Amino acid sequence: MDDLLFAPLSEVHRALVAGTVSPVELLDASLDRVRRWEPALNAFVTVLAEPAREEALRAERALRDGGPVTVLTGIPVTVKDLFDTAGVRTTAGSRILASRVPARDASLVSALRRAGAVLVGKTNLHEFAYGFPHPDYGQAQNPWNSDRTAGGSSSGSAASLAAGIGYASLASDTGGSTRLPAAFSGLNALKPSRGLLARDGMLPLSPTLDHVGLLTRRAEDSALVLRALTGHPVPEPSMTGLRIGVVTDLLGDPLTDDVRDVFEKALFPGAREVRLPGIVDLGAQFVTIMLAEATWEHREWYPSREAEYAAGTRANLAAGAKVTAVEYLAALHARERFRRDVDALLTEVDVLVSPTIGFTAPEREPDFEGGGTGYIQRTIPFNASGHPAMSVPAGLARDGLPVGLQLVAARESTLYRVALAHEKAVGPLLRRKSEKYLT
Repeated sequence: MDDLLFAPLSEVHRALVAGTVSPVELLDASLDRVRRWEPALNAFVTVLAEPAREEALRAERALRDGGPVTVLTGIPVTVKDLFDTAGVRTTAGSRILASRVPARDASLVSALRRAGAVLVGKTNLHEFAYGFPHPDYGQAQNPWNSDRTAGGSSSGSAASLAAGIGYASLASDTGGSTRLPAAFSGLNALKPSRGLLARDGMLPLSPTLDHVGLLTRRAEDSALVLRALTGHPVPEPSMTGLRIGVVTDLLGDPLTDDVRDVFEKALFPGAREVRLPGIVDLGAQFVTIMLAEATWEHREWYPSREAEYAAGTRANLAAGAKVTAVEYLAALHARERFRRDVDALLTEVDVLVSPTIGFTAPEREPDFEGGGTGYIQRTIPFNASGHPAMSVPAGLARDGLPVGLQLVAARESTLYRVALAHEKAVGPLLRRKSEKYLT
């Protein structure tokens, strides 16, 4: 059964339809991995064993009786504990919301349920997706090496998937919170175009930068889940005629020699260097926007309950309170100029590529306190611009840990064309390594 837990989503769907495995058996195998690996990984805030069993039984009846069936019917999934789930607490990884129980599902949680997915649990995350794990919840660890972080802020989503628990995880991405954990954990991460996936019922951090994120083990799985949620067709894996641009402005520090080597070996034939100078100054503008918006979003609890926040989150909220209206408006104008620059560059090339992050998974993530952006400098530009971006596995570094390759395009379909073609070469290598580690 472990082999099936790491199999492509399409293969698992065929097995469910054929009756060679049942949704309940698939859930039981997933829960067994939770029991085996959760003590080392700390991937979950809440495990939903009994509600998931009811969902699996409903999926089993639909498959048996010829009811409505989608590619997600009977498929175990997880959801970052930032999305509302009716009758199940949604904590945002914070003491502030430790006992909060929403009455309604977030829109995308409802969509997953309507598609027949089985919700295994709510995954761990940095407090309010803001750069720091709260001590009450702790850091989620990386299945490739449990002494290393899984990344953040969607840490538990990445850890659970890399451990073979679930086939997709609903996450969020404000500055790289889906793509960075994917790079550290050998996964695929999609940050879609702004607005493609509904954010209602997802607790906000920075509303003009927040995006829904989608984590899977394969680009093909991601395309199938996106199709189930939006109706977008799955494109053919073809790079024929695509113009690839390597963003040289994203090749500076921090970038280890090891990651640079993997990145250069993973580059596509015919890729050419391109410049996006506005990226250099964008970090400061991004920080201004995020700090100001986050502090506004937390006005109900900060500063009245500031002692309940993790120290780093508290420091960021204090920094946001100092941003002036003039600074915020200037940053918004700078972001709009940058968006136009990206639009213009994507008329010259079809896909932009860079490393997702400049190093492999560390023991703990660098601090974001006060708004430092060095380690997320490659991901934040495309939250600012709103363009779709994806992290795909590029290969393994000398320390045996995954390295991520970031793709950016004008449309999701272009990202998937490249990612589907790319993973034919490197995907099996990464999957074999993680399966060996986790069996």
